[in-house]
Amino acid sequence: MTWYRSLFFKIFLWFWLVVFLAMGLAVITSEWLDDDYFVPASRQDVMLVLDLIERRPPILAEGRKLWRHLQPGWNLVSVQVDSVDELPHDLEEFADQAVEQGELLYGQNDGWLMIGPVQSGDYLYIAVSRRDWQHLLDDRQRWVLPLLILVLVTSLCFLLVWSLTRPIRRLQQAVRQMADGNFDVSLLQRDLSRRDEIGELVVEVMSMAEATRRLLQSQQQLLRDVSHELRSPLTRLQIALGIARKKDQAGIVSNEHDRIERAVAQVDSLISQILDLARLSQLDDTSLLREQEPADLMLQNWLEDAELEIANKQLQLQVQNHAGQLDANWDWVLMERAVDNILRNAIRFAPEGSTLKVQLERRDDGQILITIADQGPGVPEDMLDTIFAPFMQVDQTRSPGANSGGYGLGLALVKRIIELHGGTVQARNLGPGLEVALTLPAGLSHS
Repeated sequence: MTWYRSLFFKIFLWFWLVVFLAMGLAVITSEWLDDDYFVPASRQDVMLVLDLIERRPPILAEGRKLWRHLQPGWNLVSVQVDSVDELPHDLEEFADQAVEQGELLYGQNDGWLMIGPVQSGDYLYIAVSRRDWQHLLDDRQRWVLPLLILVLVTSLCFLLVWSLTRPIRRLQQAVRQMADGNFDVSLLQRDLSRRDEIGELVVEVMSMAEATRRLLQSQQQLLRDVSHELRSPLTRLQIALGIARKKDQAGIVSNEHDRIERAVAQVDSLISQILDLARLSQLDDTSLLREQEPADLMLQNWLEDAELEIANKQLQLQVQNHAGQLDANWDWVLMERAVDNILRNAIRFAPEGSTLKVQLERRDDGQILITIADQGPGVPEDMLDTIFAPFMQVDQTRSPGANSGGYGLGLALVKRIIELHGGTVQARNLGPGLEVALTLPAGLSHS
């Protein structure tokens, strides 16, 4: 990148030019505003003087003392025709100029506005004011120029800020998408043509997104391949175990067979979860088998399935359902798996005799909220977001020494299922306890 394309140089040059332009225009404007001028008076100007002659008593000219008698707005100054030299120098010069040109004038002299002179009898009348100018880019309208300079400088600065912040906002949006697992950063294509630091950053971010996407795809493919490859020997091992049990009619090594069977079941469960997570990662919301059912009734069925575990730990179940039927259009097989996973975790880590709270409600924005809260030890604050990542073991952090038999895939499956339904999952500590909240759109179509 050449030095004149750098962002530093652009910002420096832009501000330097703006400041230089503002200073130059300020000097020019100051000189222009101070310039004296005389132009032919318009009909409106003449009518103003005649109206002042009829309505207002004149102020007699007394040399420089005249200025102290002037009031804000237009004043009417009079002097005898043969005593023009009694006028202050500014007015005398104005009157002489009008006589030379043979017409009534409108003009400025040392900051004073003047119209005239109009002769009536033996007197000359001149309208005098200290009032500001009123029109645009005319000698009478010069006050607008500083305003135009302000607008110009403000516009230039706004364009600079806009040109810098727009690509930065797009970068921010792209990075946020990547954090959510969406590596489509095509919105940055329009900034590839830039030849400054922002353009280089866009190239790096797009390269990083593509490399991360390939890495994740390779990881998922590796997990799928390994899982499939393990299925064949695992099946053969299960068959061999069955044959060994038949041969051991006396049950001499039945304990060893039981341990082998438990180990095989654990490996089989791990492989199944890995394959399920890989399968869900490739699905989108159009792949869901949606059915419209009452969410409160389905939740009640899932809680009944867990009654045995709840009773074994003597937990007090508190259920707060939405008033009335709450319909939802979800993939109920997947939703049952998500809720059941969270529910089983809550039961596992809840102390015996404690309270387990389950709530179902419709929020003000129309989305459905399902919360499950236990009174266990909770999760360290810095892990509340990471517990939903694959293979993240939360058991030791929540309850040291607990034997959950999990592999850190359950909550990852929950997150993916909820995301497929267009929802979010969040966890927060209650002190004591952990609350997991599932927020999903009802998914109902309204005609």
